[in-house]
Amino acid sequence: MSARAARVVHLDLRDRDAAEAADRVAELLHTAQDLELLLVVDSASAVVRHRAAFEALDASRQVSKLLCLVAGRPPAAPAAPGTDPAVLRLPGNIQRRALWVIEETGVDWPLRAAARARRRDGRDGDGLARLAELLRLPALFERTHRVLGEVPFGAAVPGLHLAGHGGTGQEDFLLALRAAIRRALDPASPAPPERADEGARGRVPVRFTAGGDLRRAFDDAEHALAEAREAAVELPGAGALLRELPAGAAVRDAGDRLGALRDRLADLFGAVPDGDRLTDDRRAAIAARGVEPPPPEPFEPRPYRDGLHAWLADGLRRGVSLPRLDHDLRASAAALDGRGGHARRLRTACPGDLLDGLRAPAPMAPPQPWLPAAGAAAAALAGLSPLGVAGGLVMALLWTALVALTVLRGPGGRIADHSSALGLNAFAALAGAIGGGVAGDTGLPPAAWAAAVAAAVAGALAVVAQSWRSRAIRWGDETGLDRAETALQDMRHLLGGALADWARLNRRLDTVDELNALRQALAGVREELVERAAKLDADDFGRPARSPLRYPEAVQSWLGDLVTEAVRGAPHGERGEQAGPHVRKAAQLLIDDWEHAVERGHAPEAAPFVTDSRPVPLIDAEDLAFAAEQAGHDPAGEMWQLCAPEDLALLDTAPEPRAVRFAPRSAGGAAGLPPGTVAVPSAAHCGVLRLVPLHAGVVEWTWSEDDDGGSVEAGRDGRTA
Repeated sequence: MSARAARVVHLDLRDRDAAEAADRVAELLHTAQDLELLLVVDSASAVVRHRAAFEALDASRQVSKLLCLVAGRPPAAPAAPGTDPAVLRLPGNIQRRALWVIEETGVDWPLRAAARARRRDGRDGDGLARLAELLRLPALFERTHRVLGEVPFGAAVPGLHLAGHGGTGQEDFLLALRAAIRRALDPASPAPPERADEGARGRVPVRFTAGGDLRRAFDDAEHALAEAREAAVELPGAGALLRELPAGAAVRDAGDRLGALRDRLADLFGAVPDGDRLTDDRRAAIAARGVEPPPPEPFEPRPYRDGLHAWLADGLRRGVSLPRLDHDLRASAAALDGRGGHARRLRTACPGDLLDGLRAPAPMAPPQPWLPAAGAAAAALAGLSPLGVAGGLVMALLWTALVALTVLRGPGGRIADHSSALGLNAFAALAGAIGGGVAGDTGLPPAAWAAAVAAAVAGALAVVAQSWRSRAIRWGDETGLDRAETALQDMRHLLGGALADWARLNRRLDTVDELNALRQALAGVREELVERAAKLDADDFGRPARSPLRYPEAVQSWLGDLVTEAVRGAPHGERGEQAGPHVRKAAQLLIDDWEHAVERGHAPEAAPFVTDSRPVPLIDAEDLAFAAEQAGHDPAGEMWQLCAPEDLALLDTAPEPRAVRFAPRSAGGAAGLPPGTVAVPSAAHCGVLRLVPLHAGVVEWTWSEDDDGGSVEAGRDGRTA
C-alpha cells in the first residue's frame, strides 16, 4: 500500500504436473504484481516434481521471502503405526521454507509424545485455509518465515491456537467503510469550514476617454439637475409671482439629460454581456463608448486549486458530508456568477417612472380650499371704509387677481384648468364686500376704518404669498429632483462598480469554473459511493469482531483522504465537465485497491492516500487482557495440530517448540502483550502458530528428479548427499 509495504501473493500449484507448474510460475513472473512475499500451496504428492518451478522463482530475483504449504500425504505413507516413517520428498530449494499440513481437519494435541490426541469435528473449518488466511497477513508471514528458518531439518508441521473467528480483518473494515460512506452521503452534517472566496476588493478608478460622450453626458446631467434644483428653490419666493420663472422647463431639461445619460450607460453595459469574458473586442467596445477599460486581474489556477483542495480536505476531516460541501460550493458559484447585472441595476438606479416624472412634471396644485374664506374676510374689511360696498368690490377684484396670478405663475398653470377655484374665490370676495359695505353704514371712526382697510390689503398679500409658497414647495417635492440627484450618484457608483467587476470578470469566471469543476468531481465520487453503499448493504459480513468507536471514525477520516486524492486529479478549466466520470473512475479504483489490500492483510492506514497513518487500535483496553491471554498461550499446550493421530509419530517433540504469537493492535499497545507478539491489522485474529519439527529422516530434500520417481540424488536431515 505504501512505497515499502509488501503484500502476500498467493500461488496454488496443487494438481499441476511439472509443465503446468512451470507455466503458472512463468505467467506470475510476467505480471506487474509485487512478488516480494510469496505463499505457495502445493500437494505432497506433486511438490517434488515442481522443483523447476521453484528454481524459476528463486532465479527471478523477484521473490524475497517464500513459504510453501505442502498439503496432504506423500505417495508412500507408513504401512502401519510404529514402522519406519516414509520419506516426504521435497525440492531442496524450499528447504527451511516448507510447512507440511498433513491433514486439514487435524487433532487437538498437547506437545507431548505420549499425549492422547482428539480428532476435531471440523467446526472450525479447513485448517489449511485458516493457516493460509493467517499467512496472508504480511507481518505474520515475515515472522513465520524467520522462525521457520530456525526449525531443525528445514520443515515443520503447524499447530494453531485461534481465538478469532477468522478472516483478514476485511469484514471489520467493510462494516466501518459502509458506515463512513453513509455519513459521507448524509445531507445532515456539520457546516463546512469558512473559505476565502472572491470578495469585495478596492474600487477601480473611472477614467473617461478624452472628449468622450459619456463624460459629457454626466456633466450635462449634473448641470441640468443643478439648474432645476436652483429653480425649484427660487420658485416659493414672492419674486416668482412678479416675474415668470421657467422652473418647469428646467425640470424637463434635467429629465432629458438624465435619460440620455442612462441610455449611454445602458449601451456601455450592453457591450459586455453578463457571463461573458472580457475579450480584446469588448475592451475596444468599452473604450469606444467613452471610458477606458480596466486592466484585467490575473488568476493563478494552481494556488487557488490547492487552496480549494485544502478546504475540501479540512471539511472532510471535520466530517462534513458530500451533499453539504456541494451545497456550499453551489452557493458560492451562484454568488460569483450572479455578479454583473449592471443593466438590471441601472434600471433600478434610474427607473423609468422617475424620468417620466421629470420630463412631464405635474402642474402646480390649485389654490387651497380655504382661500375663499380669506378673500371674503379681506373684502369685508375693505367694505368698512367710507367707500362702502365700492371699496369692498375693489378689494374683491384685487383678491381675485392675486389668486389668478398664483395660477398663471405656477408651472403648468392655466386659468381654464382652475376656473372653478377662481370663481369661488371671486364670489366669496364679492359676498364679503357687500357684507362689509352694509356694516360700514353704521359710521366707523376714521382710525377704525383706515386700520380695517390696511389690514385687508396686508392680509390679502400675506395670505396669497403663503398659499403660493406652500404650493410651490409641494410642487418642487413632487417633481422628484431629490430622487434624480440620488440616481445620478447611483449611476456614478454603478459605473465604478462595473469597471471593478470587469477588471476581475475573467478571474471571477475562472473561479466559478474551478468551483463547478470541483462540484462535478464530488458528484462523481458521490455516485460511486452510492453504488458502493448499495453493494455493501447487499453483502453479508457475518458477525463483526469487536472494535472500538475510534476505528470507524478513523475509516471515515481515511475515506475523506481518498475523496481528496480522487478529486486532485480531476480535469479543470474547459474540461471541467469531464470531472465527474473521471473522478468516479478514480474513486472506484482507489476503493477497490483499498479493499483488496485490506483483504490481503494490509493495514487500512497504510494506503498511500492516507495523510495520518498512525495505527488505530482494533480492540479496547478492556479487551487487552483477553488478547494477552490468547497470544500468551503455552506453545507446548493443547493446540490444533494439522495432522492425524497416526501422523504424530513423525513429529519431534523434544526440541523447544517454535511459536509465532499474534494479536490485534490494542489501545494499550504492545506493552500489555507477550514479548514478540506480532500486531496484526485485524480484530479477527488472536492466538499462536506453533511450528513442530519432524524427526530426522522424515524429509528428504531432492536436487534432481526423474518422471518415474526413480533414483534421487538427495540428502536427509537438511543435508545434501
